[in-house]
Amino acid sequence: MRIFKGFYLFILFTISLASGAQNLTERPDTLVVIDDLVFVNNKVTAHKIMTREISFRPGDTLGVNELKSKIEQSRKNLMNTSLFNFVELKDSVVGVGVLERHRIEYHVIERWYIWPLPIFQLAERNLNTWLETKDFSRINYGMFLNWENFRGRRENLKILLQFGYDQKLGFSYSIPYIDKKQTIGLDFGFSQTRNHEADYNTVDNKVVRVKLADALAHREYKAFLMLTRRPSIYQTHSLELSYNDHIFADTIFELNPDFYLGTSHRAQFFKLSYFFKNDHRDFKTFPLQGYYVDLLLEKHGLGVFSGNAIDLLEAKVNARKYWKLHRRIFFAAGITARVGNYDQLPYFLKQGIGYGRDFVRGYEYYVVDGINYGILKTEFKFAIVPQQVTVIKFIPTEKFNKIPWAIYMSLHSDAGYAPGKGDFNNDLQNKLLLGYGVGLNLVTYYDMVFRIDYSFNQLGQSGWFIHFMTGI
Repeated sequence: MRIFKGFYLFILFTISLASGAQNLTERPDTLVVIDDLVFVNNKVTAHKIMTREISFRPGDTLGVNELKSKIEQSRKNLMNTSLFNFVELKDSVVGVGVLERHRIEYHVIERWYIWPLPIFQLAERNLNTWLETKDFSRINYGMFLNWENFRGRRENLKILLQFGYDQKLGFSYSIPYIDKKQTIGLDFGFSQTRNHEADYNTVDNKVVRVKLADALAHREYKAFLMLTRRPSIYQTHSLELSYNDHIFADTIFELNPDFYLGTSHRAQFFKLSYFFKNDHRDFKTFPLQGYYVDLLLEKHGLGVFSGNAIDLLEAKVNARKYWKLHRRIFFAAGITARVGNYDQLPYFLKQGIGYGRDFVRGYEYYVVDGINYGILKTEFKFAIVPQQVTVIKFIPTEKFNKIPWAIYMSLHSDAGYAPGKGDFNNDLQNKLLLGYGVGLNLVTYYDMVFRIDYSFNQLGQSGWFIHFMTGI
């Protein structure tokens, strides 16, 4: 409890949360004309990139209530680009004739876009699993360059040089629009990973690893090319072709003969992926209203390389809905479902419940292998400290001295299920996994979310769990 209180007071003492657009005054839905659209203080971001997020244009004739809705939603669209710390709007009447003429201004504070960051991270699925062992040898270090909004066109350049436990080299470049209509985008990149330790099996519902002191347990090479299409503000289609090459040490197959059933210790394959996203959340980092749906279709193995036992076709869907129940009370529900063929799958493609976002709260220490699974999550949120802004005067740049923050308490309840039969005392397959608990969420700038949960599971266990993303 003292740790909890200290954390809470520390957060209140150091940072805070923002908001604020000027709202139009409520009045009857009379028609008005948009005379002009202006962006202020976008020193880096190109005008056309910002216009792409606006749902109206100069010359449009709208009802005043419709205009109010569109300019506020467009403000949220600009915030969801992750290009700005703040976006404030101003609506002015600049002329009166047959209809009022309005000038709409968006005043922005751009983010810091160039991040040459040192790498110091834990080589674990999440912080909670590392805290079980506190193994400081599982540390990655190096340098990561992330240049967001490159050339002011929302392009993203990434260069990775990582050493230590997991050695990685990588490069990627994202171009959101390569056509005049700003609907077609292009992404490409490559990476190389070298590990002295590799996961080779699941025992007692936990991942077990082998570490080779004088040899590499796993090498991975990957290259990808992706085309995206964004026909509207809220919908995105992506088609990606990637080359994947995994090479494993003999020791892994001695420990787990069923690890991979190909003719060699090398799994080499192409993967074709289609991804669709329909995103109507108010703010993607910590949504409180709206909805989100995505669909992923993937084919691992296209029959190009002989001797490979890679033949996986899978589909995965996510759906989330957010409601505002009261001025400070919110509710959210989300479902994740994944299905695919699972005969003779290599172990490294059997990642089911317990990886990434796909976990049941209260079961963070466990994994459930399998392609087929479903997860349902629900959550109530209460705004302890609604959106605030703290200004730190001794910091000279507005990119950092205005700190937006909010604190929410949450009550969550999750359920998950994965069919199948587990070996090696893996007894969570074919069981309904239930977890519930309470959490504290800090939301601040640069899309940062810090969440600490106290959760219970069906195994009679409970504990504190730390996460760096929203629960749903």
